[in-house]
Amino acid sequence: MKPIEEIKELAQEFIDGRDRSMRLVGKIENILISEFLDADLYEKLTEAVSLYRPGEGLPYYSEQDMKEALEGALGIGPNS
Repeated sequence: MKPIEEIKELAQEFIDGRDRSMRLVGKIENILISEFLDADLYEKLTEAVSLYRPGEGLPYYSEQDMKEALEGALGIGPNS
């Protein structure tokens, strides 16, 4: 599977609510670092994945914040 397809698959799991774990977001972060370090996708998602801490409040990203970041960066979700 191509890295972009893998990220989209993982992101869809998060967006659909099937898995909103730190582990899943960590997988997305690892792919971003290993495959997209010099790409716009890395720039769009790096802050969100590094600050994702559900239930912690500001300055961290909530589940909803992370969902919106993934939808916007990958062009998936209800508004795409």
